[in-house]
Amino acid sequence: MLKYMKYELKGTYKFMLAIILTVLGASTGLQIYAKNLFMSESSIQPNAISVLFITIMGFLIFGAFITALFYIIGSFRKELYEDRGYLTFSLPLTGNQILGSKTLIALMWAALLILFSLLYNFVLAMVLHGGIVFDELIDSFRFLFSLGVNDIIITIFLAFIFSGISTLLLIYFSIALSRVTIRNKKVGGMWFIIFLILNSLLAYLTVVSVEVFPFYFDMSNFKIIAESDLAHYMGNNIGYIMSAGSNSGMVVSSTNGVILNIGSTLFSILMTIGIFLGTSYLIERKIDL
Repeated sequence: MLKYMKYELKGTYKFMLAIILTVLGASTGLQIYAKNLFMSESSIQPNAISVLFITIMGFLIFGAFITALFYIIGSFRKELYEDRGYLTFSLPLTGNQILGSKTLIALMWAALLILFSLLYNFVLAMVLHGGIVFDELIDSFRFLFSLGVNDIIITIFLAFIFSGISTLLLIYFSIALSRVTIRNKKVGGMWFIIFLILNSLLAYLTVVSVEVFPFYFDMSNFKIIAESDLAHYMGNNIGYIMSAGSNSGMVVSSTNGVILNIGSTLFSILMTIGIFLGTSYLIERKIDL
């Protein structure tokens, strides 16, 4: 499995490094423009050229992230539709190992892209604007931690990662399912329609699971709360309720931390495990190159 991951890295690193360099280059242009704007003694009114420059840099950054996403998706699709699959499926690897390797490499590139973008912009801002950026960042973190919302930040961060992994696995499952049911590769976009249908169905089932099991779990004190007692328990402190389709059933309070619906949380975890195993089964037993 490690050798296959190494093979995956060799096949993708040039393109992904180009994506990262594109983001860093566009970020540099925006930061230098912002520095010149702030350092100017006279008031500068935005003109057509500056608006066009900002728009192009913005599209470059946004386009680089979208391109990276579709490149990762395309890398999995090539295994099922292109000659490259003959090599992959001739290796002594199980479906779980192939899918696990693909998923880990995709997550690694996504993490590197985000991490490099954040760190580079932070360092560049310090170079251009001096230590004031570092001081303001430290002050921001101190203010954030003083609010006592550490549990909320950590839980939302973990939920964001989990949501990204489950969405990526659902995309892989949709591609594998379209390969098994519709073998004609000319209908290559059919996986996207399957993905939309499955995503809508799973979002609906997530909402249903909240209604079927109306109990919540308080992350701060490990207490279980019935839905009928939720309003009394939270009082007027409910700050945000995650929308259906993402993390339905998660309730975030400004003072009581994070409260998760037990039904939707269990359903989301089991659904993600099921999608992983289902995709592994399809690529190991049903794909006929």
